[in-house]
Amino acid sequence: MRKAVSDNKDDMELGVQVDEDSVIKSQMEKMVDTYDSYMQKITFGRENKLREMTIDLANIKPGDNVLEIGCGTGTLTLEAKRKSGPSGKVCGIDIIPGMVERSQQKAAQANMDVMFQLGSIDNIPFPDDQFDAVMCSFMIFHMSETVRRKGIEEIFRVLKPKGQIVVLDLNLPIRRVPRALMKMFLGFMFKHDLKELLPIMESIGFSDLELEQVKFRVFGMPAISFVRGKKQQ
Repeated sequence: MRKAVSDNKDDMELGVQVDEDSVIKSQMEKMVDTYDSYMQKITFGRENKLREMTIDLANIKPGDNVLEIGCGTGTLTLEAKRKSGPSGKVCGIDIIPGMVERSQQKAAQANMDVMFQLGSIDNIPFPDDQFDAVMCSFMIFHMSETVRRKGIEEIFRVLKPKGQIVVLDLNLPIRRVPRALMKMFLGFMFKHDLKELLPIMESIGFSDLELEQVKFRVFGMPAISFVRGKKQQ
């Protein structure tokens, strides 16, 4: 597992290394109350549009069973439930207790039958072959490479045969000039590239893999991409 150096001065003087995934979890625990406004900021005010797009990419139909990993405060998960209808089982998992609690509150307020519970991408708390679609947005690169690969393996495990995976995240443009400009001015937001997932997903057994940029632009340049694939039969 990759390590991150602690920001604590005493730890740095002692040469202590901190688990990167624990650092990210600690940061997210402080964001429960500000998470929804944070999502508006990183999507440049277009979260609703991106949420609709993610649902469409997942090809959710009435009666489908759907899982969102890293559900945050549950907004996308609830939208998936509206799409799958009363006969569909929809679940959201998150590693932050406060996020799960906030999601449960939203579901209760909306009078919607959605299951929210603690769970991590590298240890999904569901049996094999359970879901028609699994969604994961704006979180896949907030984890170490080891957890990322294990997470893709876990998603493959819980998907039904022909089940759909959709990963959505900030991403550098594909074309050379826009890519260079985006990296120059907003490189701190684009430390990874979604194309890194393609060989991992293929080696695990996903097929029909797609990597595409969406019609979502920052300063006139594409800023978000998705990876989509299916579990082979």
